[in-house]
Amino acid sequence: MSVKRFLYTLGVLTFLTSCSTKRNSVVSRAYHNLTARYNGYYYSTLNIEEGVYKINKNNKDNFDKILPVFVYPTPDKAKATFAEFDKAIKKSSLCIQKHAIKDKSNNEIPSAGKWIDNNWINIGIAHFYKREFFSGLESFEYVARTYTKSKDKYTAMIWMIKANNEVGAVSSSEPIISLLKNEKKLPSKIKNELPAVEADYYMRRGQYTEAAAKLMEASRNTNIFNGVSKSQRARYSFIIAQMFEAQKENKRALQYYKRTIKLKPNYDMVFYSKIKMARLLDVKRNNSEKTKKDLLKMTREFKNNDYYDVIFYTLGEIEEKERNTDKALYYYKRSVQTSTVNISQKALSYLKLGEINFDLANYPPAEAYYDSAVVTLPKDHPDYNSIVARKKTLEALVSNIRIIKTEDSLQRFAKLSESERNALIDKLIANAEKEEERKMKEKDVMLSNNSLPGNLSVPGNITSDPAAAASFYFYNQNTISFGVADFQKKWGTRKLEDNWRRSNKAMVMETVNNNTDPKAGNTSGSNKGPKNSREFYEKNLPLTDSLLNTSTNRIIDAYYVMGSIYKEELNNTTKAEATFEELNQRFPKNKYLLNNYYVLYRMYSADKKTDKADYYKQKLLNEFPESEFALLIKNPNYAEELNAKMSEVEEFYATAYTAYTENNFSEAIQLSNKGIKKFGKNDYLPKFEFIKALSTGKVKGIDSMEVELKLLVINFPKSEVAPLANDILMSIKKQKNPDMFKPSEPGKIQTDTFGVNFDAEHFLIALVPDDPKIADAFKTSLNAFSTKYFSTKQFNMTSNLFNNEKQLVILKSFANADEVVAYYDYLLNDKDVFKSPLKRELFEIYPISAANLPFLFKTKNIKGYELFYNDNYKKFSGGRK
Repeated sequence: MSVKRFLYTLGVLTFLTSCSTKRNSVVSRAYHNLTARYNGYYYSTLNIEEGVYKINKNNKDNFDKILPVFVYPTPDKAKATFAEFDKAIKKSSLCIQKHAIKDKSNNEIPSAGKWIDNNWINIGIAHFYKREFFSGLESFEYVARTYTKSKDKYTAMIWMIKANNEVGAVSSSEPIISLLKNEKKLPSKIKNELPAVEADYYMRRGQYTEAAAKLMEASRNTNIFNGVSKSQRARYSFIIAQMFEAQKENKRALQYYKRTIKLKPNYDMVFYSKIKMARLLDVKRNNSEKTKKDLLKMTREFKNNDYYDVIFYTLGEIEEKERNTDKALYYYKRSVQTSTVNISQKALSYLKLGEINFDLANYPPAEAYYDSAVVTLPKDHPDYNSIVARKKTLEALVSNIRIIKTEDSLQRFAKLSESERNALIDKLIANAEKEEERKMKEKDVMLSNNSLPGNLSVPGNITSDPAAAASFYFYNQNTISFGVADFQKKWGTRKLEDNWRRSNKAMVMETVNNNTDPKAGNTSGSNKGPKNSREFYEKNLPLTDSLLNTSTNRIIDAYYVMGSIYKEELNNTTKAEATFEELNQRFPKNKYLLNNYYVLYRMYSADKKTDKADYYKQKLLNEFPESEFALLIKNPNYAEELNAKMSEVEEFYATAYTAYTENNFSEAIQLSNKGIKKFGKNDYLPKFEFIKALSTGKVKGIDSMEVELKLLVINFPKSEVAPLANDILMSIKKQKNPDMFKPSEPGKIQTDTFGVNFDAEHFLIALVPDDPKIADAFKTSLNAFSTKYFSTKQFNMTSNLFNNEKQLVILKSFANADEVVAYYDYLLNDKDVFKSPLKRELFEIYPISAANLPFLFKTKNIKGYELFYNDNYKKFSGGRK
């Protein structure tokens, strides 16, 4: 027995030794090939198949766009299958480590193992589906480069094409495709797969004719064993139809949509094939009644419950083609009302409603529909930017329409006698009180017997009563699901954020006021709400001459802006002419009268309305004979002569400026005086005065320069050089009165200028462009930066409009100046915050004390604060913009 045991042990040891990865024997290769195939490769393939199954199951095709040939996970959905693909990578990597046969130099012998290359390909495929495309490419390229005698290199090359297409390196796919097409010994499996891969390549290059031809070729492979499956052929047929539709080849598109239905794919594809066929109907050549009846019949089928919006949208398109505008509007509205899950469709329906109302010049409803469309419209919509631009134009127009209506209403109210006004206000108060009582009664009914609507328990005793917990709304998943569905049906998918109902989400800034006592209550002793007092209704009434003038000016400005929008942005000259004329009739001496006359003259001339054009021409010549517009009418060459004169002025100014820069100050003064006298009033006049003032300072001293600069600022406050003059005057003031600019004592706040208190509470402020896309992205980046580097602190971020072009974002709060400047320095050096589109030069960022913020917001003197900040915060690290 001992001899048998010895021989058995010796045999086992011999077998194990022969199976070492260092031995390239028949037994070793057989062992490693067997285990590499049925251990590593088999199980990693199963994991990949599980992941791909999940991807296909969770895939939701967007039938409004041309479908992709292959179904890959989107970036947001890829993480759902990481587990399966990570297992595949781990198993194949372990298999390669244990079963790749190597030589004495520890280098793999490619020809020794039959399944090692397959494991490398599986690793690449797993990385590919994780959207780690470059890692996948490395594996595929390694196989193609290393296993040159293996037919599996062709599989790796197919995946190289797919990976290159996904990363946008389509040009890198072309030589690989050519190589495969020219390979005479290409395996049949690769031959069958290549046409679909080529189709994907051509689609990404926009070559739809070539792509359609390749998909047709792929669809012809109906072999039972290695052909294209019926569901895949249906997908190819649908894509072919979509590409023909994109190329306006509607007959061929209809042919392939019908073929898709015959292949009996999933219901989504069948449904959208029918919808596409209905939309391609030529209403001029075919009777649409049968198509409409079929579509309406589909709305009575419960299985189409989630598709009602698509069906009604299609009916609207047909009616619009037939120029039945009212019916089209009806169906588009029904589409919006019945939209439950398809947010993109809801956006398209809103867009159609906006477009039709826009074409009908119904601008207020058009603005509302465009606003709703922009909120839900995907950012990758081909016309997204133009839609947003039109929405902004309409928003500006409607805003001015509302200003006119509001101010007219307030003025009518203000013109009533006091007794009439009080009687009307009392009536409004009574109605408000009735409405409040009605709401209170409803609330009492809802909360009676400790119950919420639907007999759901109040969450007070949830923990002690499991049954009550199950009935509480937010603990019941069914009721939550119904609530979410109902919300999405009405509002669509909205991001969780403040002011979610608005497309322009400029937040309301918290007013910083050190004198406000948060504990202070209503000292009046009255329990009445603001709507229950006469003061509430009278506060905006223009009851004085000053307020009435302000209100009237708002109306005049609104009329002028409206007319300009109609003319310049909406190209609606009829509306523009009517608006400018109404402005002139209501306010015959308005400040835009000269401009209005000339604009009306030009518009009526362009419209060949000679009588009207002559009328405004005479008005302009009689009432404003010396104006530039009158000169233009009298002398058609006036503009050219003016340009020639401007060129002469520019050259003369350049001479004066050169004299100043070369320190010829007396000559600069003489040239400036000569230019002022020779050319009179023009754009260069303030510049001549500026050169003259600076040169005078060099010749006669600082006092003379101060006088000249003050006169310049008074006479030309809006000129290009006025800010420079103000900066110089401020420096002179500091030089003459240094005590005025000394830091204030701790605890003492200056009310007429910025004060210094480094130990007081500080904020960080940022002036950002009033563009929701940039402003929201900046706030998100700032929040992410704070969370990443200052996670122990709690910040509160608010923002508000600072002026017509900027928002003021406020991050609060910091204990003192040292703390906020440290944060400020880290922020300015962080590359992740300021990357496209958040370019650093778009933002003005400063630390500021809580006491200085109200003064800055009131004066809007950001340049003044910049000087103050640079002068007083130098001792801190960084400390500059």
